[in-house]
Amino acid sequence: MSGPKVVRIVTREEILELCRGQLARVDSALAEWTRIGRRNDCIDDEAIAAAQSRRDALASLIASDRFIDLQKQAPIEEAFLRDDLQRRLAKVASAQADARSRERREHEAAKALLKALRKDAVPLDTELVAGLERGDSAATARGLLLLGGKGEPQSDASLAAKLREGVATPSFAEWASAQPAPAQEPAFDRIARRIAEIAQIADRTEESAWRTRLSEAVDAPPNRRHLILDALEVETGRALTEARRHAAALSEFHATLAEADIAGLDTAHWQAEIETLAAEQVQARQAEMASAIRARQTAKAVQARRAAVLEGLSGLGYEVSEGMSTAWAAEGRLVLRSAARPDYGVELSGADRFQMRPVAFDINGHGPEPSRDRDAETIWCGDVTGLEKRLAKLGDGLHIEKALAIGAVPLKRIEMSGPDGGAAAEAPVLRERTLR
Repeated sequence: MSGPKVVRIVTREEILELCRGQLARVDSALAEWTRIGRRNDCIDDEAIAAAQSRRDALASLIASDRFIDLQKQAPIEEAFLRDDLQRRLAKVASAQADARSRERREHEAAKALLKALRKDAVPLDTELVAGLERGDSAATARGLLLLGGKGEPQSDASLAAKLREGVATPSFAEWASAQPAPAQEPAFDRIARRIAEIAQIADRTEESAWRTRLSEAVDAPPNRRHLILDALEVETGRALTEARRHAAALSEFHATLAEADIAGLDTAHWQAEIETLAAEQVQARQAEMASAIRARQTAKAVQARRAAVLEGLSGLGYEVSEGMSTAWAAEGRLVLRSAARPDYGVELSGADRFQMRPVAFDINGHGPEPSRDRDAETIWCGDVTGLEKRLAKLGDGLHIEKALAIGAVPLKRIEMSGPDGGAAAEAPVLRERTLR
């Protein structure tokens, strides 16, 4: 296949920038994982060191030119850090909610204990009553001793003496297990978990009020309790959904911001007041920034590809002069002449993918015999192989996506004016024709 070809050029420069951008996203995810994890006390130095070690291993892949491995592993590490953070936060939120649930149950048990003591007409001092109403654990312990002894209230010292002497008293667990089980309210635990999770990822002024209302619901009559819980279900459900969306939008924004910095973009206007924006506005800025990154990367990649091809063809004996890359970008195509075969050359066109086709020059109406065109195409085939090898030595790649056989289409003839047509190689193509 030695005729016109459509090729895709991939330069080392554009691969490096892509890999550095992916590593920057990992750095952003690692920074977020560390910052939020430390704030919520759910990661330790050992976990941070392990994560940093994995990050450094990714960087070493770039240093050792293992670009494909980096492109496979970096997104996996980024996703792992984000998922791992969510697992850790969920565990913390669950523990916090469980602790509050225990407090609530202890408070309810203390109230039940106070009720039982009063029912048995056990004499109580005001301090003990106040402690049981608060759900104080020390007061609960005193109350259990009194319930077991059913006597006069005693000092802490005498109660402690009883414990030392081995006086049998029911434990709180034993006493509680003998009591009628209170009606379970799953909404308490569910709402408590939501409030805890919201507090981890968002700064909401309603948090304190939600906790107060949840505590109020514990002692409220059934009808009032259900009203409070129903309202909290709706409010915290909506707030958690919004907080998650906003946190996810900010996370992706900062990852894209890291890529933008690698691409050399000025990001100040995108960062302005970003923390105060709604999720939809954050997403809009992120999309705008991502589009700018793609445009910058594409422009730089096309420029690098053109420069690589021109440098390679120059080394193969084609006449390349300063400014040709700019002319190619402006005109959309460029014609180069072979120094060894001045009546033949190559036409280059395209940006994302290049079309490369051998051409013949007609100078002032005179050109090579068409019978020589097959030989010219055969030589061009060797030049493409040579170009591929030269690019490979520099870490670039040339991939042929389409090629026509020799003679499949007539060789394109480009007519030039001037004594020797010399100017046409730099500012080509006044007229062109194809012999049939």
